[in-house]
Amino acid sequence: MVRILYSLHTENREFVHRRITTDRFDKACDIIDQYPWAREIALFDEQGAGGGFEFLLGERQGLHAHYQFVPIEQRQGLLMLNVVARQGLLKWLGRRSLTRDFHLVTADTAKHHVQELFEHSIDGIFDKHWPFKS
Repeated sequence: MVRILYSLHTENREFVHRRITTDRFDKACDIIDQYPWAREIALFDEQGAGGGFEFLLGERQGLHAHYQFVPIEQRQGLLMLNVVARQGLLKWLGRRSLTRDFHLVTADTAKHHVQELFEHSIDGIFDKHWPFKS
């Protein structure tokens, strides 16, 4: 199961956080596709605060793979991946973890990467991206 957390402004300009847990990749795609991109970008420029997406496989304090997608332009944003495949001794020695910045990507590219969370294990995602292969 993948936890999807996303933040946005309502039509009343109220900033809200939404959370859903799903095993369906098409649900993640729907959330990205239905996101009010233009409104969020305009409100970010006006208020200095904006929404975004988080996609989490596992537990944030334990083993996990986590994508963060921050809207910057219409259907484009900054995409980052954080994986902890093994915590290690004292959460440091022997730890298997990585952080990868994909920089500015389209919404479709972000969906392609997020799909990994629905199809692979945390170890599989770690192995795919270590050392930043594809």
